[in-house]
Amino acid sequence: MKIFKEDLQYICQLIYDIFQIPVYYVNHFGEFEYELSKNELRNNPYYEQFKEQIRVYSYEEDPHDFPIFFSNSNLNCFFINLKENDLFLGSIIVGPTLESEIEDEEITKVIDIFKGNVNKGKLIDYYQAVPIIDKKKLLTASLLVYYLAYRKMLDETIVLQNNKSLNVIIIESEELELELSKGRRNFIFHSNLSYERVLLDYVRNGRIDKLKDTFDYSIVGEAELGLLSKRNRLRSEKNLMITGVALVCRAAIEGGLNEETAFTLSDFYIQQIEELRSLKTILNLMEEAIIDYTKRVRQLNVEKYSATITTCQDYIYKHLYGDITLDQLAKICSLSPNYLSSLFKKEVGIPVSEYIQRQRIDEAKRLLELTKYSISEISTWLNFNDQSYFIKTFKKYTGLTPRQFRNNHGMDITPT
Repeated sequence: MKIFKEDLQYICQLIYDIFQIPVYYVNHFGEFEYELSKNELRNNPYYEQFKEQIRVYSYEEDPHDFPIFFSNSNLNCFFINLKENDLFLGSIIVGPTLESEIEDEEITKVIDIFKGNVNKGKLIDYYQAVPIIDKKKLLTASLLVYYLAYRKMLDETIVLQNNKSLNVIIIESEELELELSKGRRNFIFHSNLSYERVLLDYVRNGRIDKLKDTFDYSIVGEAELGLLSKRNRLRSEKNLMITGVALVCRAAIEGGLNEETAFTLSDFYIQQIEELRSLKTILNLMEEAIIDYTKRVRQLNVEKYSATITTCQDYIYKHLYGDITLDQLAKICSLSPNYLSSLFKKEVGIPVSEYIQRQRIDEAKRLLELTKYSISEISTWLNFNDQSYFIKTFKKYTGLTPRQFRNNHGMDITPT
């Protein structure tokens, strides 16, 4: 059936009037021809960033004409590609919406993704202006838009079958473990499950020496990739790699890696995956993540400490931003400070105070690499007496000043 431009504008207006949800029409050049949204959204500085995101999401080399749902930072949207005689005309995009009012904790997570480069007040204003609508109603809206565009009825099961994320949210009876099981089956190695088990076993046991053979076999190569998204290959690959990070993270925890460390790494790699724009760089990052987890597990296998020392190390890691004293550590271990000090030096090879200092310097390196916080802020947070002492200590362990380290290793982090 023929789709007329004037019909599209009318359809967009109807949907906006009925549901009070932002509606856009993006043509096949990626240009916004129509956009309907509240002034509170349009006047917010994050509005243009969101528009750019949905424009990228809706692009398809091989466009489908059924509704496609996606979520980003708690914001839910769907789009319907418009085709006429297999010719791609553009997309109607509906959203963003929220399922419920966003909590402060979720806002904090979004800010963390931007590494602090965000105006919290403006971001909160943006989220407060986003309409709240549950997934079931949003699904109904997608069926209506599809009918108005194509004059054809569409069974909602077709939409659910082609939108994994929507299916997970609506069908709440499915348990987490079942979803994890699905993730395993749909991971990057799902066409070779025995090979997946081999790789995860290498991670779990810290077998860094075996990984090269694994990668040479192209375990993270394109031949093994499945399809977790029907929108485009880039989105599909990102979904696969995010699932992969979750599996590797779990294997590393089973191998003894501290849970907080493992999940922090997982968050970092997933955020990086979302930022990438080519298949090759995504594959390279996934390989880097597997190596990183495996090296950390191997280091734990090399450094087998007693339960007492492991307890101290976990406490130190979790309290790097607070005061840590020998008396505190001795108390949680039910030992005298002198005995704990002697035991720690015997097992670890360095005094407790030096170990704490080294861990804080390692944390400072991560902050210098991944954030734009000032050197003075980082030194204060990590409980150094003053900035000059922090600089001196940092150079002692790294051979560089914090500024030199950031110049050599820091990332250009800007909000997207």
